[in-house]
Amino acid sequence: MLAVQHLLLLLILRITAKVLSGMMRLMKRPTFLVTLAFGLFVFGAAVLAAVQPVQMMVEKDWAAYRVDEDGTRTCFISSVPTKSVGKYDPANRGETRVYVSHGPVPEERNVVQFLAGYKHKQQTDVKVTIDKRTFTLFTLEGRSYAESEEDDIAMIKAMKRGSKMKVVGISSRGTKTTDTYSLAGFTKTKNLIDKTCN
Repeated sequence: MLAVQHLLLLLILRITAKVLSGMMRLMKRPTFLVTLAFGLFVFGAAVLAAVQPVQMMVEKDWAAYRVDEDGTRTCFISSVPTKSVGKYDPANRGETRVYVSHGPVPEERNVVQFLAGYKHKQQTDVKVTIDKRTFTLFTLEGRSYAESEEDDIAMIKAMKRGSKMKVVGISSRGTKTTDTYSLAGFTKTKNLIDKTCN
């Protein structure tokens, strides 16, 4: 359940994170995101207080969930690393996950986000390599996101075609980490949330 709570908080904070992380980097997103941020906070408070996510499928290394609240539906898939490398004490690192979600509004579909398990070093990026293609994500605290909807879509296409994904980040203490994710089960679980949250 901890992973689900993390995802719901990430959904709530995603838009606000983009606004606060620097307007010049966010101009690729629609301007309505500022207004939408308030709505997501209200939605998130209700979800965290009363709603239990439903697990719809587990396929290999990925799981699919949905959350229904007041006539709206949020769907997401999630996975944990199969391997993590870095000069750190695993006991001091929090939960590490990747999520792909369809939010409660049509404008927030196909959102890719990573939870690092630590606070990122300020003004550093996260590098995501899927087979031979590399994407650069911006960071806020312990989360990382694509800079545009187009980048989200490109990452998802690469995840469908790929077999593994490496995520490289730097913690606030300067520690470099490399997390490897299996993409086995990604396509089937993603197809399910596409049908469930349309």
